[in-house]
Amino acid sequence: MLFLVRTAFWLMIIVLLLPTDEQQRNEVYGTAQAAVHDVATFCDRNPETCAKGKDAFAVFVQKAQFGARMLIDLINGDTNAETMPSSEVPPLFEPANYDASTSQGIDASQDTLRPEDREEAWMGPESAGT
Repeated sequence: MLFLVRTAFWLMIIVLLLPTDEQQRNEVYGTAQAAVHDVATFCDRNPETCAKGKDAFAVFVQKAQFGARMLIDLINGDTNAETMPSSEVPPLFEPANYDASTSQGIDASQDTLRPEDREEAWMGPESAGT
């Protein structure tokens, strides 16, 4: 029932926004044509912005492809990173064992935890019943 009320509301809004005479209809068409023309010629007026946008979109697509590939591998049960060919790893991501500040590989074992860091977290007062 609520669906019908919502549909009736939006149909009423659309009807109220429709032009009532020929002059208003021509104004609506002219405004729509101007908006489409502005959107279509945006890159001609702002080439730097379009170039940056294309680069950002390319990065987005690359990350989406990588994420989809990871999801498919997870679903298929193939979570071993060594089995993935290096050509499939996007150039945006550096290997996890690479330290860019020293330009050297990092040892896989960097045990930097102190003994107190390894202690179990406090869970609150124990109840008398247990």
